[in-house]
Amino acid sequence: DSIRANSISSYLGAIYDPETNGKLVANFATQFAVLEDVNYFPHKDSIVSVGTDGSPCCDSVFLQLNFDTYYGDVNTPIKLAVYPLDIDNPLSEDSIYYTTTDLRKYIRPGYENAPIATKVFTAWDRVNGSDPSNTASGSYPSIRIPLPLSEGNRIMNKYWEYLEDNAGLSADKHVNRNFDDSYHFIRNVLPGYYVEVINGEGIMVRVFVDALYLIYDARVPNDSVSEITTSYTVFAGTPEVIQSCQFSQLLEDETCTWLKTPVGICTEVTLPVDDIFGGEHSNDSVSRIELQMTRYNKEQTGDQFSIPANLLLIRKSEISAFFNSKKTPDEVTSFLASYQRAYNTYTFSNISQMATYLHKERENAVRAHIKQTYGLESPTDEMLVEETHEWSKRNPDWNKCCLIPVEVTTNTSSGTVTSVVHDLSMTSARLVKGTKDTPIRIQVFYTRVASGSGN
Repeated sequence: DSIRANSISSYLGAIYDPETNGKLVANFATQFAVLEDVNYFPHKDSIVSVGTDGSPCCDSVFLQLNFDTYYGDVNTPIKLAVYPLDIDNPLSEDSIYYTTTDLRKYIRPGYENAPIATKVFTAWDRVNGSDPSNTASGSYPSIRIPLPLSEGNRIMNKYWEYLEDNAGLSADKHVNRNFDDSYHFIRNVLPGYYVEVINGEGIMVRVFVDALYLIYDARVPNDSVSEITTSYTVFAGTPEVIQSCQFSQLLEDETCTWLKTPVGICTEVTLPVDDIFGGEHSNDSVSRIELQMTRYNKEQTGDQFSIPANLLLIRKSEISAFFNSKKTPDEVTSFLASYQRAYNTYTFSNISQMATYLHKERENAVRAHIKQTYGLESPTDEMLVEETHEWSKRNPDWNKCCLIPVEVTTNTSSGTVTSVVHDLSMTSARLVKGTKDTPIRIQVFYTRVASGSGN
């Protein structure tokens, strides 16, 4: 399903996944931030570079995408296209976007089929000697995409207008706030760019820094004999970018279930609540339930996805609210488990509160329905059984949960979980699937109050 698309880094590229015979394509949209009280450009009279009309301008503009991780063949060419985003319909920091969001609808009208720039790249840039496997020096490889000069000239002119309009005014009196903060910059100057794969397959890179560079020649203002120097202005990408992922041809493999990121493929779990609380245990108290999910070893050789480090077990109906509200596991309807490499498993040591919660919730809902419909406070056992069955049919997801790969942040001193977000890195795991004939076993521990004269 779709997952929240905001991330501090993003993937870009297209790869074939041998595990599922599918293709994963990752694109992203990015915006740019400005800092307060920063002189982004020198005075207009300082710019030596001029356009055909004699007005000051920039000499070159490019979008630079620095990446620190790659998957696939470093020599495989991929063709990218860059589209300008719509200034009248910007991506908003107050909105929630998902990996399935159609980011193309945010492209500036008239440019949907007319990118302002294209670029064919390989992860190993042999022209500039950029080897992506050698990052020991701290110099990361990058993809540099030249943009039209008009993009830079427009930003420069907007900045000089900003200075002229606010000359002599304090910040709180500004009449033109386009460079006061990122909010106004994005909505009035530069809404950002959408970078999309348009051809090629075989490489995926993780972009962790993106920036817009404007290059120009300048000298000391009003000094025609001073030395001309090449200068540049950089606008860094905002802390969060919007990731877009498409996955095609998922293999219908009935022998297992899948976990895959960043495309949001997760495993659904049906908890056997009736078995846990029924039969001979109908009067017992559940003290502990252990659920263990086993991972199949990978059969392919060579480059592979990483294994998800952490899984969130959460009630299916609460997934959106959990991530949208930035909650942490409550050990009632959401739990965490980490990958245990020694056993090749994820173990949820005690989900008894979840099973009890689901059991009580259904019981209370059925009794409330009977009271409202039939006016009965104490229905017969037969009516309870029948109405419980009918309620379960009307609410098929009442005992459904999902296993979702997540990134977990903890307080270093206390160990308390402070943040749980979707894992948007490239991971994959194939889990043992429970079937009617070979269900996944869970361990249930009961507490029974003994009766009799000797107790």
